[in-house]
Amino acid sequence: MGLFDKIKSDNSGDIKKEETKKPEFKSIIVESENIPREIKSIAAANNIPLWDIDFKIIKVKTLYLLDKDTGWIEADEEKLKQFKDKDFLLNEKLKIKQMYKVDIFKIDSEESDTNILPPIVLGGNKSLTKIITTVKKDIEVKYFSKIESKIIENINKKKIKSGILVGIRDSIMYKEVKKIVSSIRVNGIMNEESTFVACEGIDPVLPINDKFIYHYKKKISKKEDSQGRVDYSKRGYILAVSKGDCIMEYIKPQAGAAGRNCKGKYLPVKEPNSDNEMLINHTENIIKKEDDERIRYIAARNGYVTQESPGSYDIQDNMEVDEVSFRTTGSIETDMSAEVKINITEDDVFKDAIGPGMSVETYELNIKGNVASGAKIKTEKLNIGGQTHQTATLEAKTAHITIHRGLLTATEVNIDRLEGGKVIGDIINIKQAIGGEIIGKNIVIDELASNVSITASDTIEIKELKGTNNKFLIDLSMTKEFNENIENITKEIKELSLKLKYMPKKLEEKKRVIDKTKPTVKMVQDKILDLKKAGKNVPLTLVAKVKEYQNSVNKYNEVLKDYKNEKLKLQDLKEDLNQIQMKVFSAKIINHSPWREYNEIKFKLISPPVEKVYNTKEHEIIREITLSNMGEGNYEIKRSSEYSS
Repeated sequence: MGLFDKIKSDNSGDIKKEETKKPEFKSIIVESENIPREIKSIAAANNIPLWDIDFKIIKVKTLYLLDKDTGWIEADEEKLKQFKDKDFLLNEKLKIKQMYKVDIFKIDSEESDTNILPPIVLGGNKSLTKIITTVKKDIEVKYFSKIESKIIENINKKKIKSGILVGIRDSIMYKEVKKIVSSIRVNGIMNEESTFVACEGIDPVLPINDKFIYHYKKKISKKEDSQGRVDYSKRGYILAVSKGDCIMEYIKPQAGAAGRNCKGKYLPVKEPNSDNEMLINHTENIIKKEDDERIRYIAARNGYVTQESPGSYDIQDNMEVDEVSFRTTGSIETDMSAEVKINITEDDVFKDAIGPGMSVETYELNIKGNVASGAKIKTEKLNIGGQTHQTATLEAKTAHITIHRGLLTATEVNIDRLEGGKVIGDIINIKQAIGGEIIGKNIVIDELASNVSITASDTIEIKELKGTNNKFLIDLSMTKEFNENIENITKEIKELSLKLKYMPKKLEEKKRVIDKTKPTVKMVQDKILDLKKAGKNVPLTLVAKVKEYQNSVNKYNEVLKDYKNEKLKLQDLKEDLNQIQMKVFSAKIINHSPWREYNEIKFKLISPPVEKVYNTKEHEIIREITLSNMGEGNYEIKRSSEYSS
């Protein structure tokens, strides 16, 4: 072969290769259920990146199957209306599919549409029963004639890619797109984001499993304190309830309802569980109420819930326990409204009926024995047959204690022997006081030894005085009856007095400025009047000058009015305080026996803060001691050997 022949031969091979080269892909019309798969296949076959391929929707065909014998039925415009019907969609036999006829094409940058569409994002809930479309804000988007159909097509293309049904239960989408397009047309740009429902299926209703709820047990506290600790002493030994409380409840099983999502998939639900139904026996103290959804067991009285045997319940209001301790019952807390009465029977003098650190809160508490250190008691009615530790804290309305060494706050108090304890109350009766502190309204002590501090707002009565170094004080500010009221009034008086202290100077300064500018303003007013008469325009600066003056006068008048009101308020507060203080002159200290020396009598006034003191003498006979107002700020302690009426 010569050189020419060789060249000819090589060129002929090139020509042959060019003749067999595959033509470049432009577009193809496809009909399929799965367009994303078709696009992927075409891209692979033509060696084109997926992002360089797009498609146009030509036709969407919806088919449904109810009966295998009948086969798949194509839904025309009339039959598509069935998909709005909930009962039709929730037919378990119904199957739905769609066929899409589309034009798949390669995107040509040179021929691409110059009209810009806003970014569109599709989202949905977990079950895909609701598809949400967000059309993003984009100021580059401008109105053009086909923008509405283009946005809808763009949304539908995203639905097809995601397997969401097109043209079914999507009426909201068309209305919302119209609103968006109207906004773009009016504003000239896409200046706000819009979110709406693009397809709405039917949510399944989950079944309700049966449940038995012990409401009365919820009162057991397992909460952590500020340091993250749980008080395990509070373990709900008594579970108190009030009349009308729902103490137990059985939730009946309730069937759910199937749904269908926006892919056309039927969403079945399980049958409800019914494992917790039980037979409950109860006394007449519990009322059973039943409806289609639940059975409720209601307390017919106040008390606490008892379980006599499995499934058998009652409500009682009287409980007896040997002791309250961490080992046995733990702390006991019940609602006062439940009116639970607790009797603690431990009466050994060497043991504690209520143990160290225990707390008991109930309507009525009867303790035969002792109350230990750090114990806390809160009750309406309290009876203690033993003694209270000096660190025990007790709170009640009425209280009777044999030997008291702790802190007691009550309305009505009866104590056999006070040994260094503290008592705060209204009506206080003590048989024997040997040291301690008593604060009350009316205090009666049968036998008073030494080292007792007694404060009252009304009466202190001693039947027999045997000791010395006792302090008798009439002071309304210390007693429960007046303390809070006096504190509030005194605080208001202090605050008002401080406020009023600087107000006269403030008023004087404002008045001085007003008086100084008054002549100038009068001249300005005359000038304005002359200009108006002459038919000339009045300069705004002159008008502003007059307005500024008027504002100053108005502000002065407001401050003056406030000053007068606050002065009246202060006067009223002082009068209120004086009315309370007047009670100190009707208060009295009564002693039916001869006085001993070194006992201090004191009367204390609030405003002005005055103290009058008298120290008793040995064998002195003074039946009543009072305070008298002698006038002109003079006060005198009066001592009488006779009883007043």
